[in-house]
Amino acid sequence: MVKAAKSIQAFYSKMVHITCLAHGLHRVCEKIRAEFPKVDELILNMKKVFLKAPARVELFRREAPETPLPPSPIITRWGTWLKAAMYYCENFKAIKKVVHLLDADDALSIGKVKKIMSETDLESNLAFIYTNYGFLTTIITCLETQGTLLTDAIKTVENVENKLNTIKCSKGITIYKKFEEVIAKNLGFKILTKISKVMLGEEITMDNLPEDISCDDLLYFKYAPISSVDVKRSFSVYKNMLADNRRSS
Repeated sequence: MVKAAKSIQAFYSKMVHITCLAHGLHRVCEKIRAEFPKVDELILNMKKVFLKAPARVELFRREAPETPLPPSPIITRWGTWLKAAMYYCENFKAIKKVVHLLDADDALSIGKVKKIMSETDLESNLAFIYTNYGFLTTIITCLETQGTLLTDAIKTVENVENKLNTIKCSKGITIYKKFEEVIAKNLGFKILTKISKVMLGEEITMDNLPEDISCDDLLYFKYAPISSVDVKRSFSVYKNMLADNRRSS
């Protein structure tokens, strides 16, 4: 995509290419997942325990009627793994009670889940993820919203950076470095950040902006998106419109 954008910029010199920030934060979530393998293993195997197992689902609903069934996150779908980790933090005791009633000989995944849930550091890991990174799911949803002011979107990302930078343990530093890496590679985001600061009066010069961009051009950046969610939505719409089995309204 970066190469393609550079080629297009030869014809549209005022175009600013930015890598989707919602996807960038998902990359940070993937790093969180990599840093907590036990939590990842719990989520993966618990998904298998209740998949196509109506008897186990019935047991869960009977023993924990006020607790929703364990989520089945899709790793490539933004923020779903993090939401699953938050779910286990909120409902750990109820889920552990149900798992204790299951027979480990029924499925390999049940034995794995029982073993993981007996680990002494699992609960602290879940609490750490929820406390320090739970806000990312809300931020990703916020960046997916249409019609957001550029200045508001940039402030949202800056707030994420400030929060991540306050976590000073080894895992926290590693995850923050991942965030820095994602931002550093996103040259378009730096340009839009500069434009946002000009709009807010925090910058009084047009230095470090592309030469072709003038002051009247900045007016068109007021609602510039920093995520590609709208483009992906349009792909789905066009796919449905051009499908052989489409239905007219």
